[in-house]
Amino acid sequence: MSSSTRLFRRSTPTSRRSRLVSVPVTGAAALALVLTGCGDEEAAVDDGAAVVEEETDVLEDDTAAEETDAMADEDAAAADPAAGEPGTLLAGDASVFDALGAADPAAELEPLASEPVTATLVPVLAVPADEGFWIGTETERIWVQLTEAGESPININPDDLVSFTAELVPNADGFVEQLGLPEEQATALTELGYHLEVPAGDVAMG
Repeated sequence: MSSSTRLFRRSTPTSRRSRLVSVPVTGAAALALVLTGCGDEEAAVDDGAAVVEEETDVLEDDTAAEETDAMADEDAAAADPAAGEPGTLLAGDASVFDALGAADPAAELEPLASEPVTATLVPVLAVPADEGFWIGTETERIWVQLTEAGESPININPDDLVSFTAELVPNADGFVEQLGLPEEQATALTELGYHLEVPAGDVAMG
């Protein structure tokens, strides 16, 4: 008796494969994607341009400020062309202090008579009278006479620094005597023969 052997085949599960699903992209969608990419690039370019523009504006502002400062300096120099360095006393280009230190100061001052003299932050040496004072040093000094009538509206003391534009004039007869200066100072002013005259309101304190 033959026995039959029944063979059973196990069914093997069908292997699953990854499948790429193709999604159809319409023309409008493709155009939108392209435009989005272009938009990002254009935004980056715009941002870079904005930064460059801002830096250019800053440079232009700095240049304009420097030009304004230079023009202000030029205007100040034009407004007061005779002003010199601090401590100078000038009649044009000539130093009055140099003339006062010469062997014959009266002769050196003579050609400068009636010239405007500009004092720039010069030291006050002494104030022995209400309406005048000495400027300079013991060896190079000149008297400054305030010309406004009445008591001076400013308070000047030794070692103050003063600035003004005055006129160099010869001493008139009796001028020195009326000041009531100490003898040594009166003698020095008489021998010098010249002094400066300036309205008290034109004297600026340093």
